[in-house]
Amino acid sequence: MPTLKNLLQTNLLLIAFLALAKNSFAQEPAYGYRSASDAGASTASAGSLVDPNIRYIGRWDFSNPSEYTSFWGGAYLKVSFTGTTVAVKIANPGNSYFASIDGGPWISYLNAPSTINLTPQPLASGVHTVSIAEGKDYDYLFAFQGFILDAGAITMPPISSQSLIEFIGDSITAGYTDAQADVSDYGWVTAQALGAEHTQIAYPGINLVSGYATAGMDVDYFNLENPSYTSSPSWMFSVYTPQVVVINLGTNDADNRVPDDVFESSYTNLLQSLRARFPNAELFALETFAALKAAPTSAAVSTRVAAGDAHVHYIDTTGWITKSDTNDGTHPSVSGHIKIAKLLEPILQPYVYRVNVPTACSVITSGQGLLVGQSQKSCDGRFTLTLTQGGNLVLAEGTQQFFSTNTANTNAVKAVMQGDGNFVLYNSGGSPVWDTNTQSSSAAVFDVQNDGNLVVYRNSTPVWASNTCCR
Repeated sequence: MPTLKNLLQTNLLLIAFLALAKNSFAQEPAYGYRSASDAGASTASAGSLVDPNIRYIGRWDFSNPSEYTSFWGGAYLKVSFTGTTVAVKIANPGNSYFASIDGGPWISYLNAPSTINLTPQPLASGVHTVSIAEGKDYDYLFAFQGFILDAGAITMPPISSQSLIEFIGDSITAGYTDAQADVSDYGWVTAQALGAEHTQIAYPGINLVSGYATAGMDVDYFNLENPSYTSSPSWMFSVYTPQVVVINLGTNDADNRVPDDVFESSYTNLLQSLRARFPNAELFALETFAALKAAPTSAAVSTRVAAGDAHVHYIDTTGWITKSDTNDGTHPSVSGHIKIAKLLEPILQPYVYRVNVPTACSVITSGQGLLVGQSQKSCDGRFTLTLTQGGNLVLAEGTQQFFSTNTANTNAVKAVMQGDGNFVLYNSGGSPVWDTNTQSSSAAVFDVQNDGNLVVYRNSTPVWASNTCCR
């Protein structure tokens, strides 16, 4: 039976959510998040395809009003909801699905039915978050038809990172031969550890270079659908923009005897095409784990650097894994993927944690934030908001501190105003340790006011405050 404390916490969350819904407006997503005509889901639309609070990450096709579809493994969606149960409806039963509730372990639903009960044991009453992904080798179709929630349940936007990493690769990047496929591969594990959202444009057996026994990413990377669909429409790259792109291609090109000069030219062209579509992204070319096509990969990176691209990098993976870290001599085991992720994570970390420094007094706008040791002042200079060593965000007048997030010793490394209007503290593992709970589908501004109050404004309406005025 819920305690009075639990009921009060739930009611406070619902009140906050309703306040956000009242003041939010629809906008197109930063990366695969599809919003409906009115952001603030009603009980009638909660969990349905028109629910604006569901976040879709990856390459999704929204053209069919009865189902939203993704064709590449590693696409996923998530939403926060009230109640004790949740199920998901899919139009392609028989595939493999993986779900996580409240950040718990990924549960497998193999040969899944058209309605998957994700809570055979009901949850405690309150607010929960569900994430779900599809990952059957070669057949990566995810045809989503909506969630089934408790009667009267409402949804709200889940906490989502504003950092996005895109992984481009073959079966190794797709988690091929592992029981949980995409949700256990090195790309997924790396991004989760960094607290980043992630997309995986990967397919078993694919080359970089097309025309050599199999499909190539030189063509198929630019499509909405994976290579098993021979007449795919092109992907619209304006839908999302990754901050980091990691490429792991060449294993199959070596097997299919693609000449090194052809491979190098194609790799150079891919890097150039990525730069044209993502002008500010950091591009990382991984040496394949068996060192296949290492020389032409490195040469392609050098060519782009010589052309003036200072944000493309070659990663030497020599010794990262051995055959004992694989299932079959080529494809990493689950522990092998974890081993790779632990080596890749610190390389990508500086680019994922990077935030834009506030450019005006008092305000922290979308995409701006603070790293450890950085601060923002009120416009009159009296009050200073600082992210301290150890992870506490404090507001002080001179040496007198009068507000704190009480997150000391959480190892918080970044405070950021996200595009969804939530101001969030993240630790070095990428997990949120504190937030203003102001996420919605429209941006907001965090303000260090001259009266000593911290306020989050959306469309000039306050939606959160520290209640530390008036000094």
